[in-house]
Amino acid sequence: MADEQREAGPNEAPAGPVPEPYPSERVPRALQESPPAAPVSTPVSLSPPSASLDARRVRVLDELMREVPFQLDAQGCLVWLGKPWERLTGMLVSRWMGRPLAEAFHPEDQERARLLLESAASQRSFAPREELRIEAAEGRGTRWVVLSARALPESPGEVVGTLADVTSRRQAEQAITTRERYLETMVEVQRRMMPHQLPLDLYGAVVEPLGHVSLASRVYVFEMHRAPDGTLLGSQRAEWCAPGIAPNLEDPEMHGLPLMEALHPYQAARLLRGDPVQGLPRDFPANLAAVVEAQGVRSVLLIPLRVHGQLFGVIGFDNCREARPWGPIEVNLLSGAAGALSLALEQRTDNALRVRTETTLRRTEAGVHLLIESFPDPVMVHVGDGVLLSVNPALVQYLGYREASELVGRHVLELVRPEDRNAAQLHLGQAMEGQRSARAVEMPLVRRDGEVVVADLVTLAVVVDGAPARVTVARDFTERKRTQAQLMLTDRMASMGLLAAGIAHELNNPLAYVLSNLDYLHGTVGPRARPLGHDELVECRQVLDDAREGAERMRQIVRQLRVFSRVDDTKEEAVDVHRVLDSVTQMAASTVRARAKLVKQYGDVPPVQGSEGKLFQVFLNLVINAAHAIEEGNSEGNEIRLVTYLDEGGRVVVVVRDTGSGIPPEHLRRIFDPFFTTKAAGVGTGLGLSICDTIVNGMGGHISVESSIGAGTIFRVALNVAPPKEPAGRPGV
Repeated sequence: MADEQREAGPNEAPAGPVPEPYPSERVPRALQESPPAAPVSTPVSLSPPSASLDARRVRVLDELMREVPFQLDAQGCLVWLGKPWERLTGMLVSRWMGRPLAEAFHPEDQERARLLLESAASQRSFAPREELRIEAAEGRGTRWVVLSARALPESPGEVVGTLADVTSRRQAEQAITTRERYLETMVEVQRRMMPHQLPLDLYGAVVEPLGHVSLASRVYVFEMHRAPDGTLLGSQRAEWCAPGIAPNLEDPEMHGLPLMEALHPYQAARLLRGDPVQGLPRDFPANLAAVVEAQGVRSVLLIPLRVHGQLFGVIGFDNCREARPWGPIEVNLLSGAAGALSLALEQRTDNALRVRTETTLRRTEAGVHLLIESFPDPVMVHVGDGVLLSVNPALVQYLGYREASELVGRHVLELVRPEDRNAAQLHLGQAMEGQRSARAVEMPLVRRDGEVVVADLVTLAVVVDGAPARVTVARDFTERKRTQAQLMLTDRMASMGLLAAGIAHELNNPLAYVLSNLDYLHGTVGPRARPLGHDELVECRQVLDDAREGAERMRQIVRQLRVFSRVDDTKEEAVDVHRVLDSVTQMAASTVRARAKLVKQYGDVPPVQGSEGKLFQVFLNLVINAAHAIEEGNSEGNEIRLVTYLDEGGRVVVVVRDTGSGIPPEHLRRIFDPFFTTKAAGVGTGLGLSICDTIVNGMGGHISVESSIGAGTIFRVALNVAPPKEPAGRPGV
């Protein structure tokens, strides 16, 4: 529809019929200089240009005005309505033309609106006005307006007037009133919770005033408890109902209700987090929505009760009159009341537990002292940053002292070698900061006579004599360390047995041509007395070089055997991991050759911190296992790949990848367990990978595995980079 009618020139007639103006663009009688002859409900015919000018003026006024002007006929129906109506209600003007204006008001206000308009039409009251509610379009809620009306003297029964939007003011006034009402209730709730002797019925002291102030139909309290299977259940403990609302307190279904499971997961998470949850019945899961609707509830608000940081219960508010949400101010103030109840519940539980707790603590501390004294392992109790408060007889004997008084008052770090004190300090710091026990494996302790013993320390936080302290238990690790070293040596010897034939072959080849070359030299230069010619000398030199190369190869094999079989290899140093891998491939060559190609893919990596012999044992185990995972007969179609690189964390990673049969998932999680093996009897001990794991972890590294049936296996060993060597000092410095 066109916004405005084109004006005709002085000698020009309109080209076609003139379109009917939009209802809100008609000039109301109250704005015309003279009343029209035609009824208002028909298009107004004015002579141009004054008619179109008036229409444009009205339209501009419509756009500027915040109030909604209207005109009613003698039956109270709309014959003209200003454009601001659409901003106010969200409904089109055209849909209301010809309808009674009174129907637009809230059902509770329609009679008052009708009486006001009739009073204006009959001129019983001069320009009456009243604040009423109008039903706006869905999503806009109810709007408050000031209805002002006045009769048209020249048209009996007809009325003109305005609707002024005062919703913002009414909401502000209502918010202030609501806040004052809630604050008064909060003061009352706090007053009931404050006495030293708390009321016997805590819930009853709260639900009744909260029910009145919130205008709820029902207020109730659920307490949470655990079912035997661990499910979190809720049982109703208190209830207040408005007049005419049926109570639910005696309903068996309100006891042992799986409340968290009855909610949507995100709603349950909000309650557990301490946040309120509200909504209409349709906002909840179907089962709970059916129960709520059967009780006539139209909206629900749930506020959590937290005691000592845990969900203790829920205060619920039901509205059975209207499906309206609780506003932020209401929710905040009701949450404050729930907080007061939570504090009262904490106070009650604290009072009830205090006597039992104090008695239990006294008995517990006495029991702790007795336990420490009689504990078979060495135990020390220390406070502050590590000052010894007491020690048990086992520790006195373990460290070679005569009396406990020789240790009490000293610092824990005095029992540790100077080079190990940083690690010990880190261990104590972890125990001081964390809630769990802190463990340190292989911590050397110094006895009174200077001898070093290795202990496995466990430190945990306790309370001794009412003050925080830490208890450290030292379990002798010396014998276990010897056993572990023996197991490692046994595994090495087992590996040597598996490689014996290959090692013999690796030694036999160079030995054969060394002996052959020596026989040639002996035959050439031994029995002859004549000088050798130039060509003969060149030949002899070549034979000597070959013999020397073979001897050097045998020397390297013997060196690798010595490194591999060395018992005392506890000292850690900078190790070239590529040199270790090259030695491993040479030792395992005969085993690998019949099964797969061995591919080296070395990156540029720095030396690692560790023991050369132990690393040799780790990688030899991994390479032999990779070879045994591949069937013989297709060496060109399979491969064992050795890869080295520096990861993002700055650690050297060695990857041993094979194309073998893979490890079943049920075995993968046990692959590092001692004595676990999938090999046939007599082929493996089941200690290889367990010892590899122990060695790598002892060096501060990490070993991991990935595998799937038919796709091969990947072992990754991450090792720490060796610290840079300190520059040697100048002589005399």
